[in-house]
Amino acid sequence: MENRPNGKERVLLLVLALAVAFPFLGSFGLLEPDEGRFAQIGREMAASGDFLIPRLNGIEQFYKPPLVYWISAVGVRLFGVSEWTARLPSALAFVGIIWLVGWMGWRVGGRKVGWMAALILASMVEPYALGRQITLDMSLTFWVTAALACLVEVGLIGRGRGWGYLFFFCMGMGFLAKGPMAWVVPLSAAWLWGWSARRSGGKLTLPWKSGMALTFALALSWFVLVCLKYPELWKYFLGYELVERFASTTHGRSKPWWFFLPILAIGTVPWTGFLLGLGAAGWRKLKDRSMTSMQWALGGAIVIPFMVVSCSGSKLLTYILPIYPALALALAMGLKRGVGGVWEKLGWGMALTLLGLVGPGLWAVRHFWSEAEVAVPSAMYLGGATGLAVILIFAWWIKVRKGDVLVKVGWVAGLAFLLWHGASGEMQRINDLLGRQASVCSLARLVEKRMPARLFIYRARASGFIFTLDRKVWISRGDADVVVDVSEEAKSRLFEKPDDLRRGLGVGERVEGVTLREVFREEFDSKRWEILGRAGEFYLVRSWGLGN
Repeated sequence: MENRPNGKERVLLLVLALAVAFPFLGSFGLLEPDEGRFAQIGREMAASGDFLIPRLNGIEQFYKPPLVYWISAVGVRLFGVSEWTARLPSALAFVGIIWLVGWMGWRVGGRKVGWMAALILASMVEPYALGRQITLDMSLTFWVTAALACLVEVGLIGRGRGWGYLFFFCMGMGFLAKGPMAWVVPLSAAWLWGWSARRSGGKLTLPWKSGMALTFALALSWFVLVCLKYPELWKYFLGYELVERFASTTHGRSKPWWFFLPILAIGTVPWTGFLLGLGAAGWRKLKDRSMTSMQWALGGAIVIPFMVVSCSGSKLLTYILPIYPALALALAMGLKRGVGGVWEKLGWGMALTLLGLVGPGLWAVRHFWSEAEVAVPSAMYLGGATGLAVILIFAWWIKVRKGDVLVKVGWVAGLAFLLWHGASGEMQRINDLLGRQASVCSLARLVEKRMPARLFIYRARASGFIFTLDRKVWISRGDADVVVDVSEEAKSRLFEKPDDLRRGLGVGERVEGVTLREVFREEFDSKRWEILGRAGEFYLVRSWGLGN
């Protein structure tokens, strides 16, 4: 009989996923630069009804493919405008990822592996955090995970043309969510699964020719349509967004080759301690030549994409998100078999230690970071996190540590969920510590009380300012991301220097806007401009018109 969760277990998996993804989803303002940007593009798409051309502040944007904008726009039309609605695409994607990882675990290792994989993935700090922000990477990861789930069905059944076509469909949709990474993870897994199957006399049956045609048709559909309307975009997409992003430092995100190693170590908390044991077990299997086709596929879905993004000239911490589902599944399979010895002690010890240090660690930050003295989590959270961790860790040593491995995974994951949910509820309090990632919602609320004649954003990625105010603003040419010729109305709101904003306004008319703290010091005359508020590295500033 095949390993498949029954109806009740499927519902329970869904309940778990919803309980992880949705609490506190709209409890803090949109973070910059990505949340504000993506949310506002979806809002403008919903308002205009033009689902082909994304726009930000009335200016055409071709920064990324449109799938997340489409979902966001539909959410706005169904549920209205809010931070909760803006984050809905990522939350739904996170729910789907948790459920699919549980399903795959069930298929390859039974009930215990399924539940452990879902719990491990859901409690990892990076997937949890990004599942609560509107990012393209979370939607991309959903389609990557769905493609892997289809591959598992094809590999286990040994047939199933429908699952094969669905595999290629998911890769095409993943490309529309963000881009080429949607192909790297599934194709690496499929290639190694097929290679391993052939070595043992088997075969991985995928409709490669017609399937890849389907993938390309879906992936390129929007790009072809917009390039037919704006032919100059061919060079932009192929050169600037594809080749230069990977092969150069043009995008200003150059990092050393080892950049993703500490990101992975932090992103997998509280399960970081098991990574070395997983690597050691994989190395032993390589030497013994005892790896199964499924294990080869999981290794390919983790190692090859990790190496690809590590070689890229552009690096952001979100780039490795698509490997986390395969990593969670590999960890669950390893824990079921029993890590054993020093690796198991290291894994559980680090998990409990890391969770136990959350409260004291956040409390101690104020002693070596001056800004944290006034922007710090509440005493209730710090005390509660510390006390809860102590109680549950003590209970672990008394009752849990010698119990079933699923119970131990659930215990650690449950503690992590409580800590992460509590931290989500504290985000507004620590906003000023987030620097250029801080929300500018509070600054927009100040503006709402006395709406000035002219609003602007200068040398700052702060689209959440537009989202909150629902009003077009003046923007510096360098920040406008103009790729194609824009409308005359949009051109009239582009400017070069701060004093340009004061021209054309009467002496009694105000101009207010957002800039960065360091930019204010460098380019704004403090005798003509005053600071009204601050959020992270952002200043809200004001001046008066020059008169006619």
